[in-house]
Amino acid sequence: MEEKKEYFHAIKILTENCTGCTHCVGVCPTEAIRVREGKVYIDADRCIDCGRCIQSCPYNALVPKADSLDIIKKYKYKIAILSSAFASQFKETIGYDQARQTVLELGFDEVADEAEVAKLMLELVRKTIQQNPDVRPLISSSCPAVVRLIQVRFPSLLENVLPLEAPMSILSHYYRQRTMEQKGFSESEIGIFQIVPCIAHVVAVHQPEAAYKQIEEGAFSIGDIYNRVLSVVPDNGTRKPNNLIRGHTWAISGMKSDQVGDKELKTMAVSGVKNVIRILAAVENHQIEMFDYIVCWNCINGCVGGNLNVENPFVATSRVKRFLTDGKLGNLDEDSLMNLFDEGQFGILPLEPRSMHKLGPDIRQAINKMKQINEINQKLPGLNCCACGSPTCMALAEDIVMGKATMEDCVVLMRRKRKK
Repeated sequence: MEEKKEYFHAIKILTENCTGCTHCVGVCPTEAIRVREGKVYIDADRCIDCGRCIQSCPYNALVPKADSLDIIKKYKYKIAILSSAFASQFKETIGYDQARQTVLELGFDEVADEAEVAKLMLELVRKTIQQNPDVRPLISSSCPAVVRLIQVRFPSLLENVLPLEAPMSILSHYYRQRTMEQKGFSESEIGIFQIVPCIAHVVAVHQPEAAYKQIEEGAFSIGDIYNRVLSVVPDNGTRKPNNLIRGHTWAISGMKSDQVGDKELKTMAVSGVKNVIRILAAVENHQIEMFDYIVCWNCINGCVGGNLNVENPFVATSRVKRFLTDGKLGNLDEDSLMNLFDEGQFGILPLEPRSMHKLGPDIRQAINKMKQINEINQKLPGLNCCACGSPTCMALAEDIVMGKATMEDCVVLMRRKRKK
């Protein structure tokens, strides 16, 4: 018998704060949330850590969680990998250059930036697209929430996911190897930590999908690091250097796809989970014009819209575009990285669908239960109001058949019954 996989999640439920309002139930794109007996719970198999529930909850009953900065003390040499969205959070009177330097003072020995590898990633993505001519469109694997969305709702598109590690993970590979070779530390003495814009990236660090092994030791919230930087850096109103490079624009929806695209490659970008679902459904049904590469972002505007950021995504977008320079970050050996790519070091294993619950132990029982679900659904009002604690009437019908709810949970039917 196949062992059921346990999924890691970066959402914490504060039951004492939950009022059973069902705001979160209706916004979940994978129908992972239910409210029963006045309290919320999440189906771990369905949840993709998109964060929509956190953003919708008016009572802070659902909150994000990331690692504590204290865990870096376990390692002799500590490296921080900054998301390209990190730079967009700091206004002119703080400055990205100073913010980056302050991260070192928080206990890290070295700081790297996702933007460093952007130029090389353009070449790697183009080569990967060219190496997979029979699969169109290829879908970016950079947004972990989108990858999990495909696993849950669009498993037929799993072969379309770009078989390439995300930029920050590739950077982690490089810095770990370089530190071992140049500084003499063993692999276990090196701690590499991502500073990330959303909870989906926290999950990707702790439970990477299709990766050969866990690459980093932890993930910190951009918001947490931002507040620590501000507690050290005085804001005296004086403008400071805010040198951002082209790679920082990859935190903004549309920029990556535009840069990958050329005369031969047709690309498209889409952001916001609702929009992503529409595009993926159209791709699955062959309803849209054929593209070579589609970059999908769970968050509106891209990673600048992540739920662990502090800055308004539109302000952050404007800031990145305003402070772009022709400068360069880091000192990457791009030839070495390209050799690792050619050796297959940055490929990923084939993705698998999420192991969802089954209606029955065999096909006969499953068909029988499906029949019951359809019969019950016909008796329900079809309003999909979420008042029952399930996201739709069909979901309630399934919950009833699976013994997780009753007809009495339907508020509309109970009101009609009382009136009669």
